[in-house]
Amino acid sequence: MSQNQSSGTAIGAAVLAFLCGTRYLSEAGTFVGQLAVFEPAPQYFVGMGWNGALTATLFLGGVLLLLRRTLGRTLVAAGAALALVAAVLANGAVRAYFFAEVDGEPLVTSEVAAFALFVMTFAALVLAVIRPTSDWLEGRRRDDAEPSKQDRLPGW
Repeated sequence: MSQNQSSGTAIGAAVLAFLCGTRYLSEAGTFVGQLAVFEPAPQYFVGMGWNGALTATLFLGGVLLLLRRTLGRTLVAAGAALALVAAVLANGAVRAYFFAEVDGEPLVTSEVAAFALFVMTFAALVLAVIRPTSDWLEGRRRDDAEPSKQDRLPGW
């Protein structure tokens, strides 16, 4: 197995980070729209800041992960973990500070879609922290793996 073949977990984590970041970007955009249309309320500012921070963390982490930077892995894992914590713990009146609501309904009304978003975020976290992602970032191969053509020294 060469280096290029083990990059699937890192690329998967980056793609999922981009998709999750897009979801939080839509939440932040909704908070900005509510702030512009309705009377300013604390939950609009908190929601805009929270979702903006998650968006920036996940997008930046995804880009850095594709550039083989360890910081990217850390950002994707941290962003996904924070998003999961918010999804699990934000209930009742606190939910309005983390997730945008339009006419009292959340943006994601389907339970299936909400579950899919949760699974996607969890998968991004898992793919970012597993060993093959770490090995790819560090450029390691398994001991029994043959080096790729680019890595072979003359006469190998």
